[in-house]
Amino acid sequence: MAIPFLVVALAAACYAYRTTPVVPVPGARVRLVLLSETAIVTAAPGRDGTRGEAAGVLELSGWVVSAASDTVAVRLGELRTAAGALPDVEGRIALVPAARIARIEERRFQAGTTLLAGAGFAVITTGVLMVLLIATLVMAAR
Repeated sequence: MAIPFLVVALAAACYAYRTTPVVPVPGARVRLVLLSETAIVTAAPGRDGTRGEAAGVLELSGWVVSAASDTVAVRLGELRTAAGALPDVEGRIALVPAARIARIEERRFQAGTTLLAGAGFAVITTGVLMVLLIATLVMAAR
């Protein structure tokens, strides 16, 4: 009975960002924390390639497109400044100077945390179902 609930809990798996000493491979989901506020050049993907610049960026997250010794290209999920997330940047390509990167964090699946959360959810769900079943049987016996 609790199996469908366990599947739902595991589908909402736990992820965390972990610092990595090297630039992850293209396609890896990352968060880049910058040394200080930095102006980041962004471009729309494809032929359009409309360029823009975001000032005061402290952190960005997205997927690595490519990396060279001096620049890391990231397909953006989010750009953050001291004031918060900047709107309308998702999907754009950010060109980040490697010298401005304080650390690179790669998003990784946490099997242990996910298993623990799934097991806890299953125990709670089973307990609730048992209470409801007992209450139904008691009410039917009256």
